[in-house]
Amino acid sequence: MERVFEVDNLRLILILLGLIILAAIVLFHRPKGQSQPNHARWRQDRREPSLGEVDSETESSDQGPDGNKSPRQPTFPALDREPGSGGPADPVRPRPTDSRAEDAEKIVTVYVRRRDERRIGGSDLLDAALKAGLTFGEMSIFHRRHEGADKPVFSMANLTPPGHFDASTWNVFDTPGVAIFATLPGPVSALDTWDAMLATARRIAELLDAEVLDDATCLLTRQRIAQIREEMREFDRQHGLASGG
Repeated sequence: MERVFEVDNLRLILILLGLIILAAIVLFHRPKGQSQPNHARWRQDRREPSLGEVDSETESSDQGPDGNKSPRQPTFPALDREPGSGGPADPVRPRPTDSRAEDAEKIVTVYVRRRDERRIGGSDLLDAALKAGLTFGEMSIFHRRHEGADKPVFSMANLTPPGHFDASTWNVFDTPGVAIFATLPGPVSALDTWDAMLATARRIAELLDAEVLDDATCLLTRQRIAQIREEMREFDRQHGLASGG
């Protein structure tokens, strides 16, 4: 049964990977000045157990005026990381199983790209990913893992189709950027998934002299971050396990 669940997760990641990369290609090649949506793209796909209750801190210190200040760090057991990857672990709260709700799958995505469309070298990207606590694994992409969970908390894919990374060519390939995405419900609460995901995106952007963009490929602003955090809280509330922040 566990093996079947793992295969289903990999199949879902493969499908989502194709959709996210396709969307990124369309958005990044959109004519300048074209209107852009100001809301998270949610995608309904399949049913999973509900999220667990989380303790949430206040938002007053989450973002700076330019949206580049690190968000709150979730305060519970650390995620698994690559040994010797450097940097502190981003803690997340485990999500207890709750049979009361079976909700549609949702996706939240951000992008990391260098300014002026400069490309990112493979070795630089690998170094940044490991320092940010990601591990290279299934589907030849990066994942943030939570101990005991089959499904990753979130994943990071290549913006160059088909979206994976060739582990044998780190020193020779480059990419325009990466997509960091999570499917909900996941192994931790939606709010803590977002906070850990945003912290990772910002760390990678810092290491690569890059920018974090939202799902519409616009610069991720303080206002947009607050909006997404509220959407995550609402998602948790809909599962009957609202966070406290």
